[in-house]
Amino acid sequence: MAAMAALAPSPSTATAVGLAAQRSSSSSRPTPAAATTTAAFGHTPSAQGKSRGSRSSSSSSSSSSSLEVSSCSSQRLVAGLGFQLSELLASSSSALSSSSSSPSSSLSSARRIPRRRSQGSAGAGGVSVVAASEPREVLIVNTNGGGHAVIGFHLAKALRSSGHGVTFLTVGEEASDKMKKPPFNRLAELREIGVATVWGDPSAVGAVVGSKQFDVVIDNNGKDMEAVQPVADWAKASGATQFLFVSSAGIYKTSDEPPHVEGDAVKESAGHAVVERYLASLFENWSSFRPQYITGSGNNKDCEEWFFDRIVRDRPVPIPGSGVQVTNIGFAPDMANMLALAVDKPEAASGIIFNCVSDRAVTFDGLVRLCAKAAGKEAKIVHYNPEAVGVEAKKAFPFRNMHFYAEPRAATEKLGWTPSGELGQILKERYQDYVASGRDKKDISFPIDDKIIEALKQPALAV
Repeated sequence: MAAMAALAPSPSTATAVGLAAQRSSSSSRPTPAAATTTAAFGHTPSAQGKSRGSRSSSSSSSSSSSLEVSSCSSQRLVAGLGFQLSELLASSSSALSSSSSSPSSSLSSARRIPRRRSQGSAGAGGVSVVAASEPREVLIVNTNGGGHAVIGFHLAKALRSSGHGVTFLTVGEEASDKMKKPPFNRLAELREIGVATVWGDPSAVGAVVGSKQFDVVIDNNGKDMEAVQPVADWAKASGATQFLFVSSAGIYKTSDEPPHVEGDAVKESAGHAVVERYLASLFENWSSFRPQYITGSGNNKDCEEWFFDRIVRDRPVPIPGSGVQVTNIGFAPDMANMLALAVDKPEAASGIIFNCVSDRAVTFDGLVRLCAKAAGKEAKIVHYNPEAVGVEAKKAFPFRNMHFYAEPRAATEKLGWTPSGELGQILKERYQDYVASGRDKKDISFPIDDKIIEALKQPALAV
């Protein structure tokens, strides 16, 4: 099994490009957590504050056992556009040996690639600046199904383009049929840029990665303590100094004042919420990211495909209720970049919960029209009352039948994150992927749709 090389920028290279950097606490390596597991677990930490008057989240001091917002440290900034490191010196680091790795593990040696420009704020005179970060060794524990899988795929790419060493642990076995679906059938793309790909059981993560040491561990798999605690405990014991968790915006309680912002009330018994409290008690430097619906290249969970299936066949698209319900669909590469910024800026991200979402909302009817435009078709929309026509909305429609959207305020304020994706253009690209997959030609039946449309022939049931 090939060794994973650690990447470090050459001092001579930095000098050659004339970069002037000033060290600050945000770019230094975080110190190991001093808090113990038992000190705060079971205690509900204070939520990130926000003012409903100003509709923005507020900051307050944070501790290792609290969900309070920590104040941003000053960042080490490198001025000027157009500069990038021309080479990164690949030096031998402790490798994952075949004797201590999973039999299905496949490790690739890292290639030298240029550092990605992090998204940052504008400097004096409006000149953009770049946040510098020491190369770190990062382990991504990635789910083998569901919508979150694509986030980890794009995150591995983003971290490598920043010069970090990345090991990508996919839950399960390499020979699984799940690996035939995206994004797993594209893992060769990760190996080509120097990401080490391994497979195994997260509850035995130490046996999978062997003696490999990691600075950062990212759990993009677990939904509860049973799944996440073994990974978190191993990360703590092995000396990782930062832990990132991909949670869910679904843990927010229904609010009369949308959108959801960081600090809103959550369902305290929800698995993701329990995990967040545990991580706050265990790590000095940790963050949680709460996504909603996801789209983007490599996604394998029906989102826009549900709409395309009907639109390309000139069928009406049944929408529950009025169609003005608002939701949020995040672009996977943008969501991945948000997590990558947390690795680049560990102090700024420490102790913060981030809504990992787009900065724009969309209505159900609006989504139908955008999908139809992407396919070059006219939108045909019918509205219905699920109870009146005798169907369950959650079985008839892929989204929650309600206003459900959040805003990424913490990421904007703490990390300087800005999204790059525009939903209309993203859907055009996704439609091209849809056609390329041949799904537009498949024989698909729509029994629930047919029941709805037949019921709507009775005027009293139409919305």
